[in-house]
Amino acid sequence: MSSGICSCASPTFGNMGRPNCVIEMKTMAFPIIVPRYDVNGTRNTIDSTSPTLGADIQALLLSSLDAQARIYPFPRVENAVWERTDTVYDTAPSTRKYKIDGVGGVYSLSFETWAKDAVFQIMREALKFGCSDFDFYIATTDGNLWGIKDDVDDTTVRGYEVSAETFDSFVAFATDTTVQKGMFSFDLDNAECVENSYAITAAEMINTGGVKSTSLAPNQSAYQTSTAVSNTVVSNVVYTGFGSAGDREDVVGLLASDFTVISDTTPAGDIVDSLVESPNGTYAITTTAMVASETYRITCTKAGYDVADTTFVAV
Repeated sequence: MSSGICSCASPTFGNMGRPNCVIEMKTMAFPIIVPRYDVNGTRNTIDSTSPTLGADIQALLLSSLDAQARIYPFPRVENAVWERTDTVYDTAPSTRKYKIDGVGGVYSLSFETWAKDAVFQIMREALKFGCSDFDFYIATTDGNLWGIKDDVDDTTVRGYEVSAETFDSFVAFATDTTVQKGMFSFDLDNAECVENSYAITAAEMINTGGVKSTSLAPNQSAYQTSTAVSNTVVSNVVYTGFGSAGDREDVVGLLASDFTVISDTTPAGDIVDSLVESPNGTYAITTTAMVASETYRITCTKAGYDVADTTFVAV
């Protein structure tokens, strides 16, 4: 779309020269979804001048952050295709054509995930997108991370603005000759100016404490169920949405430091003293004395997982 740079008072024309070395956008490895605004209504952006730029970006994966402040990478995608709707003109009887501003020229992105990256558990997670406004960054196959700088003097990079209502996902079932696929598509906002794209390079991220964009892996959703065993012990099961109908996939190897137990009724400090895992995925959490009939909340924070909180009533 037009960036609105035309001016009758100060007409400008494009200088089409370039230096010897430029940064070309390579093929998309995967998109990285980011909520457009955080819980305070502030636009989510990346400070490209931060001395800890790479570490800052990697930290945006942490499930300990508010859900509206984080990034949500996809797995590797296949068949990423950009399409653009036709520019619209009004043609006069004289055959002269007049471009209609703001109509047409909308970019649409479609892509696929295949096989293990298109199982139903992942496709269920995709249904959560589209309810709220979101942007996305592009991780390219060379490890760069692409976004938008609205002005050449800006120091912040934002995601490409998506028309959230256009987000669509569905399952393409396996056949005798094909694997199961996840099919995804959405449109860029009709006012987005892709010519304002800039890259944060893989080297810039690695050299400031992070990893290249293609190493930003998505978290797994996980869940907890808990039951008070006594006034000092609670039994807590942690599992994902994967596994079979009768045998959920357990999250194993968690430590006492991964859990907090705090009263919802009379909030105070964490009361976890120790933890024993037996059997796999089931954790006996020993606490300081709990108050009978009060509601307690268990929070579990572990790299690679986004674990929903659970509550129980003390006995």
